[in-house]
Amino acid sequence: MTTAIPRKLLTEREAAEYLGYRPASLRQSRCMGVLAGAKPPKSTKLGRGIRYDIADLDAWIEQVSKGATA
Repeated sequence: MTTAIPRKLLTEREAAEYLGYRPASLRQSRCMGVLAGAKPPKSTKLGRGIRYDIADLDAWIEQVSKGATA
């Protein structure tokens, strides 16, 4: 029997804290299409709220850190 590992979805506030930004910065990045000089992390709308997959946040951090060292 295989059990699936549940995906961790963070609220906008949790994602902002995880990335070191304010929630307003994440909201603005979704409208403007840029955060820290890169495409913002993927988000999902669930009902009235926005959620971020922690794997997507980690991938975004990796992308931004590679761009900073290049």
